Amino acid sequence: MRFSVMLLILAASAAGPVYAADPAVARPSFPIDGEIQTRGLVFFVPADTASGAAAVGTAHTFDLGKLAGVKRGEISLGRSRRVVARTSGFLVPPGRPFDEAGASLADDFVVYALDSPPRGIRLLSLDKGGIPEPGTRVQILGVPDATPDDEDALFGSVVETTAERIDIDLDVPYDLRGWGGAPAINANSGAVLGMLQAYFPRGSTSRVIVSPIARVREALAKPLDGGQGRAFASFGKPKQNRPAPKSPAGSTLTVAGQYPEREGPLISQQLEGKGRVHLSIDYPSDGAIIGNTSCGAFVSGRAIALHGELQRFDVMLVIDTSRSTVDPTGADINGNGITGKPYLGRIGTIFNTGSTDPGDSILAAEIAAARQLLHSLDPRSTRVGVVRFSGEQDMQGGGVSISGGNAPAITLQPLTMDFARVEAALDDIIARDPAGATHMAAGVDQATIELLGLRGSVSRANPDSDKIVLFFTDGQPTLPYQGFERENVRAVLRAANRAGRAKIRIHSFAIGPDALAGPVATVEMASRTDGFFTPVRHPGDLVEVIESVSFANLKSVSLKNLTNDKPADLFRATADGAWAGFVAMEPGKNEIEVQAQSRDGAEATKKIQVTLASEAPDPTVPPEFVTARNRLLEDCLRAMKQVRVAAEHDHAEKVRKDLLVEIERERMAARARAAEQRKRLKLEPEAEEP
Repeated sequence: MRFSVMLLILAASAAGPVYAADPAVARPSFPIDGEIQTRGLVFFVPADTASGAAAVGTAHTFDLGKLAGVKRGEISLGRSRRVVARTSGFLVPPGRPFDEAGASLADDFVVYALDSPPRGIRLLSLDKGGIPEPGTRVQILGVPDATPDDEDALFGSVVETTAERIDIDLDVPYDLRGWGGAPAINANSGAVLGMLQAYFPRGSTSRVIVSPIARVREALAKPLDGGQGRAFASFGKPKQNRPAPKSPAGSTLTVAGQYPEREGPLISQQLEGKGRVHLSIDYPSDGAIIGNTSCGAFVSGRAIALHGELQRFDVMLVIDTSRSTVDPTGADINGNGITGKPYLGRIGTIFNTGSTDPGDSILAAEIAAARQLLHSLDPRSTRVGVVRFSGEQDMQGGGVSISGGNAPAITLQPLTMDFARVEAALDDIIARDPAGATHMAAGVDQATIELLGLRGSVSRANPDSDKIVLFFTDGQPTLPYQGFERENVRAVLRAANRAGRAKIRIHSFAIGPDALAGPVATVEMASRTDGFFTPVRHPGDLVEVIESVSFANLKSVSLKNLTNDKPADLFRATADGAWAGFVAMEPGKNEIEVQAQSRDGAEATKKIQVTLASEAPDPTVPPEFVTARNRLLEDCLRAMKQVRVAAEHDHAEKVRKDLLVEIERERMAARARAAEQRKRLKLEPEAEEP
């Protein structure tokens, strides 16, 4: 994400100055409920007042009822925090948040009267040309999160308009939380067209919802009390517990100004009851015309259960590369038709044991499972990094390093949205011979360092992301204290505690009989971080088991053609909420529906209309959906080759259910053994080191 935005800034710089030296946007702050709340953005415009200016923002950013109990607020620059203006009231009657009954996006504005002329800012003019035409180039001013500047600009184009709303597609995707109230400016005239209200991911970019500026311009022509404005107390008594604003035009939008700023005083949001489900259909677009295909129409999108803002994920894949991972899984992992068998090598070879087919080793299964997960993730919302761990038998202490050499844990790939780099890191692991012991604590600590951006990390931390570790191991901890089982387990538990305090969730996979014989470390690292422990008795099952991993908190996602009442025959929903499927089509117009339900019962439904014309070419599939489509096409081709599809489907479902039953049985048995091991090792509660 940051890299994309950097490219955008560089491109803008090449085309000429993006903005003048003085910024035009700032952040308002007010003392509310005993705390200083800083939210959203305002921009400055000329006004017929003693100060010569006013600040414009959205009505939904603050509870207007609670503002009635405020005497004065400050307006500060976004990054430097320099105060540029103060306000004690509204210059014009405040509008209404768009979630109020009878209100619209165009009603959602406020104009703050300024106590004195603002310092070190520039004023923006308001557009007088009416609603812009589709294709109009637009510049959106806001506060960057990756640079120390007080102002930055994003660019995009108008795609749809109504009298109440302007839709803009950005040139690159961007997380616009905290940008509510940002001015959308005509790139040619430099005048403000509207104000940013909400946004949502759409295909490979972000769709921005802007309210037209006309009503703000009309209100400024009639300032209150001859331009003096009125105190906040003049506009009602304080209200209590006003709910957060709902998203306009459906639940798929993120309200851009409702969340506290990332830096400075953060206001805790108390979330009660059900969350909401973000659901989008990203391909094809509503009204698309497609050609006939034997597999049906490809449909793709995203669903995720939310409490608050749209989630981003940072995922560290932590891979055990210790010597024991050379052993065969008993399954044909690499699909070459040969199942590797245990192999006793001659003296002088790298290992005395191994597999007759190295592509079927436990390490190969770990890498195959990591690839399976990677192929299902959405780089628009998820960054992935890779850590490998093992450790030398003569190591003391348990420090971690990224420098290589004898370091027990090494970051091979920092967090990135470029999944090709992650693939390269996995290639690097499988190209090396497994070696060393099992320093689990180092693997957990190294992942924590990367996810938090601590000293020694090579990743750039995102303070707003959900942080997840997928931890793969085939053994028990044997380091950092060689020969001391209890101390090695305790080192893992301390590392897990550190991760848990940083709200990092660890999903652990104990692979094979050795890992399940003494599973206390893998059971506890998941338990102490609110993650999931998954026992994999047969290492060859790991690739299939990994598909049960989910970060999206969804109970179900379904895709259906309402026109012929047929559900999708081929459908996949992935760990981070991306989904895709093929639906059978009828000639002419078809109504496609997708439904999603969260684990707490929240629901969302989206519908689009797609027309099947046998001679029409299909719309171009965006690059981010090609992998999902190709995987489904492979499934389709396999299904078409099956002679007894129904019988094989029943068998596959039985195998899947049997595997789930076995996993649960192993989970219960592992927990029992972990309890015995915990008692034997006397792992009584004690104060943990920070």
